[in-house]
Amino acid sequence: MSKPDEKSVSRPAGLAIAAAAIALVAVTPACLADDAPTFRSGLWKFERTLETDGKTTNRLPTNNLSINPEVTRCVNPTAAVKAEFTPFEACKPKDVRKTDDNYVVERVCGGGSPIKTQIDVKSDSAYTEINEGNIGKLSTKETVTAQRVGDCHHKGS
Repeated sequence: MSKPDEKSVSRPAGLAIAAAAIALVAVTPACLADDAPTFRSGLWKFERTLETDGKTTNRLPTNNLSINPEVTRCVNPTAAVKAEFTPFEACKPKDVRKTDDNYVVERVCGGGSPIKTQIDVKSDSAYTEINEGNIGKLSTKETVTAQRVGDCHHKGS
């Protein structure tokens, strides 16, 4: 059985470029990494919307590449979300808040504009992640709705 693709959970297939381009990699102090949400591994569906200056778009503002608004993949969301709660050298948290099912961090990466990430946990099989920030004078908002849709079926098993 192959290992789920842990790096693609929050920003599946092709979204890594977008995440890097708009610096939306969520990070918080290590103390929250232990308290990060736990999700069930399996087949997950990710629906993504991107807005720039309040208008829905299917293109990245930095390079005009199109985004894939829907992806279904076999993943381990717990590992990917916990990675988001791990400190990163270039990013300094300004504000961190946690309630029972909600995680919010605001941070500044590399002297850029503040970026706010919010993860709303609905269950061990569903969550929504919202990333907000600016690229120059453009405001950006990325929303990823993640829902477990079943078990993984691997070839040869």
